[in-house]
Amino acid sequence: MPEETVPQEPAKPASNFSIGKILLIVGLALASSAGGGLLSFVLINRTLRAEAKAAEKPGAENEEKIVEALEKSAVLPLEPFVVNLADADAARYLRIKISLMVDDKSKTKELLENQALQLKVRDVILQSLTAKTSKDLISEDGKNKLREEIREKINLYFREPKLVEVMFTEFVIQL
Repeated sequence: MPEETVPQEPAKPASNFSIGKILLIVGLALASSAGGGLLSFVLINRTLRAEAKAAEKPGAENEEKIVEALEKSAVLPLEPFVVNLADADAARYLRIKISLMVDDKSKTKELLENQALQLKVRDVILQSLTAKTSKDLISEDGKNKLREEIREKINLYFREPKLVEVMFTEFVIQL
């Protein structure tokens, strides 16, 4: 008798993964990535908004203080200064107009009539200006340093009203 051959079924793969399971894993990975990206976007957006609000508040308060100070303040314009600068390589000149802001406009008349104060302030400013070179003053930082130096030096002579600001209303360096 001939042997009977039994048809054999094709062998199944050893793993139990099906296409459905693979698609489920890929879907979960995509959803997780999208969720992480969305969460990052929301958190960064909140942080930026909080920083923007924090930055706005002091600015608004400062503007209000400046407006109040300007309403109460007075300005003492000084005669223009024309000075030789301390440049060693060439003769250079500075023409500058300076105005002084004080905190009480009711005292303006006294300031304008106080010739001793005005002459002393001019003297101190002249000393500061003639010690500078064009290189010292050409940059914005140099101008700000000069403004602060003048304010510190002449602030001693202002008790009532108090000196608030030194302002340059003209600034020309002949190079």
